[in-house]
Amino acid sequence: MNATTRRALAVAVLLALSGCTGAISPGADGTPTAGERTATVVDVVDGDTVDVRFADGTEERVRLLGVDTPEVYADPSPGEFEGVPDTESGRTCLREWGERASEFATDRLAGESVVVETDAEADRRGGYDRLLAYVTVDGRDRSFNRALLDDGYARLYDTAFTERDAFAAAERRARQNETGLWACAT
Repeated sequence: MNATTRRALAVAVLLALSGCTGAISPGADGTPTAGERTATVVDVVDGDTVDVRFADGTEERVRLLGVDTPEVYADPSPGEFEGVPDTESGRTCLREWGERASEFATDRLAGESVVVETDAEADRRGGYDRLLAYVTVDGRDRSFNRALLDDGYARLYDTAFTERDAFAAAERRARQNETGLWACAT
């Protein structure tokens, strides 16, 4: 067995022991690659974070990759949403859209079978050790992440990931049309 094969096997064993098999799979050189698994959404934490259960019984907290909805458990930060004034009315508007984003996520995702897909260009874990991934409701043609941007519930969370350009264009369209939270900027 050569060094590359041993490294790949070691990564596979570590992933299996950590309960992450399938969500992240090792490539031929032993480095993690993108992967996808089907899961059930067991809880919607807020507009951009959900808890899922995979078929093997493991659970993960998933932070939706590439998007950021206004906070619901803390004061929203208008400075993170370009053009939204840092005033009480701007914060109130964002707070309302944070609640709406959470309701939208609950309506679309709670109890649903979804595909959880990591991205080869993105970090696998974010703050608080949450899995960073796209979440797509089974049978839909776009990720829920993208729907949040299209419908004005979120802003682009500008990091490296495969869909970054498409997500930026979706946010730009929502902003130009003052869709959703972008009406807070007027």
